[in-house]
Amino acid sequence: MFCTQCGAEIADDSRFCRHCGAAQSIESAPVDMPETVSPFTSAPAPSANPVGRTIGIAAAAILALIFIIGLMNGRSLPEASAIENNADMLADQMEMQADNLDAMADTVSAGAKPVAEPADPWSYSQDEDKVRGGTSYFASTTSTNAIHQDPPYEADTRMRMTVRRMPSSGTDVVLTISSGQLMCPSYEGCSGTVRFDNGPAERVRFNGPADNSSDTIFIIGAKSFIAKLKKAKKVIIEKTLYEAGEPQFEFDVSGLKWDH
Repeated sequence: MFCTQCGAEIADDSRFCRHCGAAQSIESAPVDMPETVSPFTSAPAPSANPVGRTIGIAAAAILALIFIIGLMNGRSLPEASAIENNADMLADQMEMQADNLDAMADTVSAGAKPVAEPADPWSYSQDEDKVRGGTSYFASTTSTNAIHQDPPYEADTRMRMTVRRMPSSGTDVVLTISSGQLMCPSYEGCSGTVRFDNGPAERVRFNGPADNSSDTIFIIGAKSFIAKLKKAKKVIIEKTLYEAGEPQFEFDVSGLKWDH
């Protein structure tokens, strides 16, 4: 290829002219007319290393200027050739530095990690009811805290909340503890206290399961409870446990997706 400034023949991949120091990648690039940018489009990304390239171009221009001044001051041809050789060496070094800056920019860009989205506190599942027909839907979340129980359980106990819709039983909100007893007989029920976000404490009634298991209870008024869940970010449920007082279980309930 030929220098766009002085016309001298140079290597095809040269960024700078070895004779006059003119930047080839900048001068030879076609000039595009500016386009109107829509307010709904993203701004174009800036060049990877504008500072490094600007320094390299400026250094090459200074070297070319020194070479020309030397010729104008009457230096001999050997001296001028020595200056040109030094200029060539420095131009090569500038190109290597520009390549290194490009590689560093690519490495930084490749290593950038996208911002992770917060995890959904709810897990969802569904199951086909092959006897009655239809589908059962479930959304579950576990308390963010645990309470420690003394013997005979000697365990850190958590509560799990499950919103479900089943062809056999309709819509329910089920509370289950990982260990201990909820003290809620099916024949008389029980009660507890609930608080949504920063709202007032509310009394809530529970029913025990038909099999009289002690680790599960059902909230009475499930549909109304679910409607409040969908608007809330945090829920605290206080419920008596056998020989464990009235512990409070906290739940992150933000983002519940439920339209069943």
